[in-house]
Amino acid sequence: MLKELGIRNAIDCHTHSGGTDAYNYFVGNLPHTQAVSDLMFKARLAGVDKVVTFPFPGSTYYNTRTLVLEGRREPSGFQDFPYQTENRVLVSDCEQFKGDIFPFACIDPNTEVHKQIDFLRELLDSGKIYGLKFHTLACGCGAEKLITSGFAEFAQGNNLPILVHSGPDALSRPGNILEIGRQFPKLRLCVAHLAALDQEAIFEISRMGNIYIDCSPFLQLCAAVSEGNTSVKYPNMIDPLKPASSLLRYYQLMKGNLVWGTDEPWTTSIEADGVVRSKHAYSDEVRVIEDLFGISEQAVVAITTINTQNFLFG
Repeated sequence: MLKELGIRNAIDCHTHSGGTDAYNYFVGNLPHTQAVSDLMFKARLAGVDKVVTFPFPGSTYYNTRTLVLEGRREPSGFQDFPYQTENRVLVSDCEQFKGDIFPFACIDPNTEVHKQIDFLRELLDSGKIYGLKFHTLACGCGAEKLITSGFAEFAQGNNLPILVHSGPDALSRPGNILEIGRQFPKLRLCVAHLAALDQEAIFEISRMGNIYIDCSPFLQLCAAVSEGNTSVKYPNMIDPLKPASSLLRYYQLMKGNLVWGTDEPWTTSIEADGVVRSKHAYSDEVRVIEDLFGISEQAVVAITTINTQNFLFG
């Protein structure tokens, strides 16, 4: 798709693969799994050259039944520290696509941080990871915990970027991520999901040199605006009927800070009770980029390649 238009070296900066999310699997939310090979098949079919990928948010370090039924995090006994298995499986599965995929390791700042960092050093020294991913809701804590836990210091010291989940809830508010960027000015951070369309945060990010923001999954954000959903902030710059033009507005504001991602496989999101958050294919998200290319080639090159490379490697 993209290559037919002359778009080369496109990078999807936000995907999940390599296993199963135990929480979503247990409660019945879709999606809950994706193989690395399936992700790469979708990307290559759409003409996307490279992808950044990380494990699903949940970790079987915690007892899933207790977490779902009681809202309490207790060790399951299956792992020595959070994301031990999920990260190991991901980097192993990514080996067959080396050069086309950039694995990020998931982290949890709540417990066994030293064990996690020791393992991350092993992966980093062997060239198997390119960054870190932190999901606030999955871990049950705000982004500021990255500062007190030592993960921010570790990442900055090892030139590793961190991509952080953001949303409208108290744990995920973008302002917490911005504070990390202020305290660690050499640390490259990416605020996921377009900061839940928080205009104040977006304007501030546009003035910061070390913080990026991804637009994943853009069609789901457009659907949320169309429905008046409280998962995003208002007012915002999205016209749900014109995704490409809306994305261009954010590029014109963000310039070098905006990167493109799909949140695959959450291009489709259906909750256990049947509520459909979005029901798109990977190709639908790519089609937004194709339409944007017809409006501004410069914007597409920036958000799919140049800006993402800067986020990854500085």
